[in-house]
Amino acid sequence: MKKASLKIRLLTSITLVTCLTALLFGLVSFLFAYHIEDSFFERLLDDEVQRLSQHQSSAPTLPLFSLYQHRSQLPGGILAVLNEEPQRREIGLADGRHYHIKHLPDGRVLLAEVSDYLVVRKIKGNMLELMLFFLAILLSLSLWVALSNANRLLRPLSSLTRSLETLPDTPLQPGFSTPYPNNEIGLLARTLDQQMQRIQAFIQREQQFTRDISHELRTPLTVFSGALTLLKRTELTDKQQELLLRLQTGQQQMQQCLHTLLALAREENLQREALSLSAKVEQALLRHLPQLSSQDREVTLDIQTGTRVWLPHSVLGILLDNLIGNAVVHGDGRINIAFSENCLQISNQGRIDPNLHETLFESGSKGQESQGLGMGLSIVRRLCEAYDIGLSWRSDQEDIRISLDLSRVLGTGQGPQQAVSP
Repeated sequence: MKKASLKIRLLTSITLVTCLTALLFGLVSFLFAYHIEDSFFERLLDDEVQRLSQHQSSAPTLPLFSLYQHRSQLPGGILAVLNEEPQRREIGLADGRHYHIKHLPDGRVLLAEVSDYLVVRKIKGNMLELMLFFLAILLSLSLWVALSNANRLLRPLSSLTRSLETLPDTPLQPGFSTPYPNNEIGLLARTLDQQMQRIQAFIQREQQFTRDISHELRTPLTVFSGALTLLKRTELTDKQQELLLRLQTGQQQMQQCLHTLLALAREENLQREALSLSAKVEQALLRHLPQLSSQDREVTLDIQTGTRVWLPHSVLGILLDNLIGNAVVHGDGRINIAFSENCLQISNQGRIDPNLHETLFESGSKGQESQGLGMGLSIVRRLCEAYDIGLSWRSDQEDIRISLDLSRVLGTGQGPQQAVSP
């Protein structure tokens, strides 16, 4: 039905225009016929009045005329109408008789009974049937012409629609708009052609960038990993061992992050596994432990031990690392992390710049005092969209709370959930 909507609208419009035109033409035809008939009787009356005035004759020449010496001698029904409307020149009585009246200059009245001569009134039924017959012919012809033109004009649009419908499976080739006619549809097709070429060029650049960044980053990370492995085999002090462990953790995190972001850019699905939510949150907190210790900040964790989520290891790590990292860097005071009613909530004391409320999760959005690139929350949003995780946030004068709805990705082994006070 949607594909034929334009055609149906076109045919409906033509049908309405044709019917309205025929109705107007029929009405004008009837009015014209009545006008001709009345004009004919008026002309007969004028001629008879002129003859009677010139020859002072008292006998009309035609049997339909009757001459009265005074108005008061007229039949009662006609006189009653004239008493109410003295200027009336045409009178129709209830018994079906019809009269035309003409007043002579000398006071006499010429009356013409035209009941038997009303041709239009007698054939108006036949006229109506004839008009309806021609209306049917005209309407059929109009619809045939309109349907032929609609099929011819809308065929390119239907072809373009089918091409766009198969776009996910069959990409449009450059120059696909060449066969389309040089009209509005052709202009639309050529505009789409130009835009599709720009999009294809953009996609190719993005794909090439993804390949380049993958190669350029993986190579130094491999060298970094090898160097750490060799360094681990040497004799190190306890402090050096601690620093080496931190370097290895950072290197693994960089590899996972790179792998996840490249998969997100390529729209690839990473392998999911049942992960302990509390363990992953603790790992993310450990990476920020030095900064938390230096700021002497308190962290409360309220997550049931058996809670598991069905997500790729690196995806959950990036989500938690970015959200907890924002709470550490852009907040102060206590950090609360709790899981309740299938939602993971991360809150901390602080407030968000009101100018960032509408663009908080957009790429490059950051406060004036932020030293980052403003990419963290944008990555979180994209990962949540890709893995069907609900993302929401709330900010007031006291704290900032970001919530992840994990109801669609909860794994097996989830224990009873504890209620968390807001």
